[in-house]
Amino acid sequence: MKEVGVIAMAQIAIIGLGNFGYYLGRDLYEKGHDVIGIDIRKEAVQRIRQEISEAVVADGTDREVLESLGIQDVDIAVVAIGTNMLASILTTFNLREIKVKEIYSKALSEEHGRILKRVGAHHIVFPEKDVALGLARRIHHPNMLDYLPFQEDYAIFEIAAPSAFHGKPLRELDLINKYGLQVIAVRNKGLQKLQFIPRASYVVQDGDGLILLGAHSGIEKLGKDYPE
Repeated sequence: MKEVGVIAMAQIAIIGLGNFGYYLGRDLYEKGHDVIGIDIRKEAVQRIRQEISEAVVADGTDREVLESLGIQDVDIAVVAIGTNMLASILTTFNLREIKVKEIYSKALSEEHGRILKRVGAHHIVFPEKDVALGLARRIHHPNMLDYLPFQEDYAIFEIAAPSAFHGKPLRELDLINKYGLQVIAVRNKGLQKLQFIPRASYVVQDGDGLILLGAHSGIEKLGKDYPE
């Protein structure tokens, strides 16, 4: 298995080419990954055929079909089947049976997610729930620029530096002791590059984005103290 990281490329199978699978496959392919897409619907396969490495009309619930396509050898498989819960469960089970190394499965509900976990998924994805929660947090915290769940009650947040932070060094703000929030990077105004692990002497500028790692309770407290 390849070591999958920011640069290393992976072989990825996406089973289910609805909107979620389509955009996922296209973006991964654009990033340089080797992507094979599978769907039982011919029109879904035709839609993406020119935008990923390979697209095949096939039934993911059929173990023999998956093996004939060499899916057992991919680095990662994503079960992105939309509304057919039984098909997603059977496909996930088949992937585990043929010993796919890493399996992500899209769940329609908490109960569906528990079943997928039980039959072999390594990771459960709740697209609508995750997007809804992220949007709710952005609405609740207007200066939040981005949000990435990390584990349990922790996440990585990107916020626009409040005006009260401008001109002050990180040492003086002391976010780790006041809020339990660690500044892991700074996005300077007008630049796409990130300054990772900034020094305590770094002076926050107007327009800076602060990327923080910490608990939701910490970002809640910060938002109350600096509600702008």
